[in-house]
Amino acid sequence: MLISPSRPLAHPAPKSGVLRLASLVSAVVFAYLALVIIRGGRLSWDISILEYWHRHATPSLDKVAVFLTIAGNTGPMVGLGLLVFLGLLARRQGRAAWVFFAAVGGSMLLTQLIKPLVARPRPVLWASIRPEHTFSFPSGHAMDTAAIATALVFLLWGSRRRGWVLLLAPLFSLAVGWARVYLGVHNPSDVLAGWAAAVAWVAVVHAAARRNPTP
Repeated sequence: MLISPSRPLAHPAPKSGVLRLASLVSAVVFAYLALVIIRGGRLSWDISILEYWHRHATPSLDKVAVFLTIAGNTGPMVGLGLLVFLGLLARRQGRAAWVFFAAVGGSMLLTQLIKPLVARPRPVLWASIRPEHTFSFPSGHAMDTAAIATALVFLLWGSRRRGWVLLLAPLFSLAVGWARVYLGVHNPSDVLAGWAAAVAWVAVVHAAARRNPTP
């Protein structure tokens, strides 16, 4: 495989304890939300938060939310992921490239597998200016952007250049999650579940890679 002859990253990967904690906490959050919804339960704060942002909607916020939704869509996120992947291969960082690919690509695939299993309908409190018609749980936007953000943070773990990534990547994912709620096309629990599932998956992939280092 291409992984074997590649040089290791110049900076250390996250410690096993960090990865285990991230995966455990995130998996518990996701499992709780999924079980509540599968059993037909409701989360009262979903409607409260949706109604709050709808009451405070403005034309300016509309434009920001639509822009963030477009920027955080699957196409741009796949493109960004491929750029990072190819960039790592070009730098002869094959192992890091394939770990990144498994983390981000696996998370994106997992989103599509979970949605029909849970089959949660979209919220319909008002007519959205950018409607969606697929299943709602988990938010694909939240999951894709969180997977990219988490994978980038882990990729640059210990690097002196990681500061801007630690700030901008998670901030972008948070902003996209807000936009989905603001537009009324996702419940807040959909977004939270997407973030949690992505972090859990990326952490598990990195933990598995750490247990099987390249000779």
